[in-house]
Amino acid sequence: MAAAVRTLLLLAVTAICSGTLVVVNSGVKVTRGRSVFITEMELRINVGPTADCKVEVVMNEPITQRVGKLTPQVFDCSFLEDEVKYCHNGSPLLDQDTVMLRIYRFTSSDTLVETVVLTVQVADSGSGVVELGGTPLVVPVFYGLSNSIDGSVLNIRSSADLVCTVRLMSDTSTPALGQLVRKEDSTQRKGRETASLCQGNQPCLHDTKEVGFLKTSCQDFLSSGLKYQHLSPPSPEIDYIPIRVELRDKGSRALLEAESVWLPVLIHGAMQNQPPQAVFMASFILEVDQFILTPLTTASLDAKDPETPQERLVFNITTPPAEGYVTHLDDHTKPVTSFTWLDLHEMKVAYQPPNSSQSQRRNHEVEFHVIDGSYITSPPFMVHISIRVAETNAPRVSWNMGLDLLEGQSRPVTWDELQIVDNDNINAVYLVAVDGPLHGRLSVRGEVKGH
Repeated sequence: MAAAVRTLLLLAVTAICSGTLVVVNSGVKVTRGRSVFITEMELRINVGPTADCKVEVVMNEPITQRVGKLTPQVFDCSFLEDEVKYCHNGSPLLDQDTVMLRIYRFTSSDTLVETVVLTVQVADSGSGVVELGGTPLVVPVFYGLSNSIDGSVLNIRSSADLVCTVRLMSDTSTPALGQLVRKEDSTQRKGRETASLCQGNQPCLHDTKEVGFLKTSCQDFLSSGLKYQHLSPPSPEIDYIPIRVELRDKGSRALLEAESVWLPVLIHGAMQNQPPQAVFMASFILEVDQFILTPLTTASLDAKDPETPQERLVFNITTPPAEGYVTHLDDHTKPVTSFTWLDLHEMKVAYQPPNSSQSQRRNHEVEFHVIDGSYITSPPFMVHISIRVAETNAPRVSWNMGLDLLEGQSRPVTWDELQIVDNDNINAVYLVAVDGPLHGRLSVRGEVKGH
């Protein structure tokens, strides 16, 4: 009897596993500032012999890939061991990251789509190319200059037979409160240029020049007198200068080792970072017509933060609506769990109501919290969604999920992708193709339409 039960359980588990594309998703570990390849030990996808299969890294979820990036953006499900790589940007702010992946399995007749989240654990290395020294970078006053970046601030391990290079990383949002500057000969400045630096109540620092782009040898980096200039009071008490150190072979210039590091800058007199807050000038109510994709705006949802610019705030959906879903208008057929304030401001975020008809008003709640540039989270807050009953007898599109297919493939448009409703006589409703697709053709029972 026990053996029979075990057999049934095994069959049940096998049936469940055969219905999913991802059979292994154990997550990956990366050293802070380094990169790691993803292998089948961490991510394995069940690919049938007669199907094409692709993996896409979801890019419109700002709650993911916050301190690193997975490349390439699209790759085969049967990827090589040195093909897919997660590169950490050196941020000390998080010990865990996530990457959202969307897997597409294409057969000749249909497409199966599955979304998974790959977890990335970030660990500190005991020893590496770069090590912070015993002397921190300190700005004594607002608008002030820090001490110079030298060997007491940063220790770079290299040797004479290697080419050691330092680059200022430009793909991060740091430094957020100031800039990297270099001492400059003040006698070379013209009086007109000097006057342009003295705006408002900011101190005039005539002998510095902003370093917006930097690629130099490690020795020059530590001996050029580079400093951090504070520009944005009031501010949090810490900022960062992100750099990437690369060691290359002298002869072949092949990359041997690389590490990304964020140099901390301590700002005296600054306040501890405060969490973002919901802006209660917003109504936190969204009125929606039945079946109608309705944008969210800052009139119904808004937030602010004392230190982070609004466009860098991220809204995270902690409790999605019971029916329907929140989506990004770059692809309204897929739900999202996060979006930026800038997306909200530009009306690129919307709520898709459910495709079921109703005879009375329905109300749903969506819980959010807001995350600032230092990943500090606000208290949760609710947005109330009210779906009105439609007062029309005109036919309407109640569901429009689009099609996913490879180049050269064709797909039937079924009830799962496109649904039409009508109050009085659905049998009298006709669909007319008023324009054709740009990269294919639409046919009805073999007859091409709208081309």
